Amino acid sequence: MRNKFLMILFVFVGSVFYTKTTAQSLSVEAIENSIKKDGKYALLVSNARYFQAAVMTGKGFKANNPKMDFEIVLIGPVVKDLAKDESLKSFIETSEKVGIRLVVCEAAMNHFELKNGDFHNSIQFSPDGFVYMFGLQESGFKTITL
Repeated sequence: MRNKFLMILFVFVGSVFYTKTTAQSLSVEAIENSIKKDGKYALLVSNARYFQAAVMTGKGFKANNPKMDFEIVLIGPVVKDLAKDESLKSFIETSEKVGIRLVVCEAAMNHFELKNGDFHNSIQFSPDGFVYMFGLQESGFKTITL
């Protein structure tokens, strides 16, 4: 009797919590085309390679959707690279040209003993990159950390 009761209980609980799983039905193209023309997107970046990729992604977004907000928040070692590595200058200029906001974490600047004057004039600053990202999220931005 007890075994029958447990069997019925398992079948009942299993049927209540059963959810049908289906494969994703949208194509890659359909998903990429679903990005909002007036969307708000931000990337938190900590190294130079990801910074370059973020700029290229933002450039593509802004080319198709000029009204889109796209920001790159820079923390950690990339902050030093941004101030010292001349090869990143073209990416900074591209960001400025297409309307991508670059925001550098001042805490990282202090760690690497850098000053605002060490950076391109288009770069903006936040006392704390993490707090700034939380603010972007609260403002409706979709964010990714690289």
